[in-house]
Amino acid sequence: MHRILVSAYACEPGRGSEGEIGWSIVHELAKTNQVWVITRANNKEVHETAFAQSGKPDTLNFIYYDTPKLARWYKKGKRFFLIYYYLWQIGSVFAARRFLKKQQIDLVHHLTGGMDWMPSGLALLGLPFVWGPVGSEEIPSVILRTLPFKMRLKEILRRAIKFYGRHIDPFVFLTGRRAHIILSHTPENLPNRYGQKIVPYIQTGIHPTERFARIKESFERGKVLTVIYAGELIHWKGAAYAMDAFLAFARGKSDARLMMIGDGPLRAELRQKTARSGLDDQIEFRGKMPMAELIDTIRSGDIFLYPSYHHGLATVVLQAMLTGLPVVCLQGDAIGRAVGSECGVTVSLNKDGTFIHGLSDALSHLYADESLRVTLAKRAQEVALDSYSYQAIGAGYEEIYRKLSAISHRGDDNA
Repeated sequence: MHRILVSAYACEPGRGSEGEIGWSIVHELAKTNQVWVITRANNKEVHETAFAQSGKPDTLNFIYYDTPKLARWYKKGKRFFLIYYYLWQIGSVFAARRFLKKQQIDLVHHLTGGMDWMPSGLALLGLPFVWGPVGSEEIPSVILRTLPFKMRLKEILRRAIKFYGRHIDPFVFLTGRRAHIILSHTPENLPNRYGQKIVPYIQTGIHPTERFARIKESFERGKVLTVIYAGELIHWKGAAYAMDAFLAFARGKSDARLMMIGDGPLRAELRQKTARSGLDDQIEFRGKMPMAELIDTIRSGDIFLYPSYHHGLATVVLQAMLTGLPVVCLQGDAIGRAVGSECGVTVSLNKDGTFIHGLSDALSHLYADESLRVTLAKRAQEVALDSYSYQAIGAGYEEIYRKLSAISHRGDDNA
């Protein structure tokens, strides 16, 4: 059993995204280790509610820290989030050092806040250090050319900030230098200087329970083929691409329908496009829905269409896979790597920008070949269970910790 200090800026149940990842993983780690977690102070109330309902493991403890009030004030919402996060990493060092005066620790692990261009305060503690999974997806140039001018400018600024963080910022440089092992879900984007420290690793997992997915036992579709998109109706989650692909696919196919689940700034534009298409009776906008309703709705579907980019592996993709839906997505990112050729169809981002046709062709292929669709659906379910369960991810961390212990002992012997 290791004594581990984890930094998990995002760590809360029931909110999805990175908070759910942090919450799930620290619980998994606490099954075989003594774990202390530094996290945001505003998570405390959520934690207490969760523990009152399900109990708290004796081996899992939290250290709640927040920056001074002024920093918290200007961070409201997503405004200046990156500056606030940077300051939180600096301040968490002092909270960690106070804790280390009372408790001996074997290793430290920066878990959430997984940007490979932002620092970790744990790097300053001088203990065996795991950084990650960290990573950052880039927008492919073929997609960048299709975006509105303001979004392209925003992406150029985002790339400049990330370049500064990865290659110039001294705190990030120190974080990478002090890390004994760097886990990454986009290792190709890390600087070469990290060399053999880098270990490719999954960031997102899922629990095989009905809180996340209702697993299908029968994969046969009914008279209507139901395609599902679930996510915010924004550009980088691929909402517009999903709509365009379905409209191209569904011409002349009255037995196909699309359910758009979610809300966002593209909603009005997508509704107008639907009205102009003449296929509005085959497209349903369901809006944002509670998790329980989302789970039931995904189970009613036959194909999950999610042409997102620069996103990372979204939990909803794993929910669809675990349910038993083949996924149609784009190649070249964490989603494409998870789906591969076994769990759905990944569409190449050709330089000529015809990936919308590729997405449409993928839907047509699965519409026409029921045997293939069912085979991919079953395999998606198996992969989600075998490779992306938090139990499997936790077992991988145990191996990482054993490797780090061996490195640390060799260092002690050579000292």
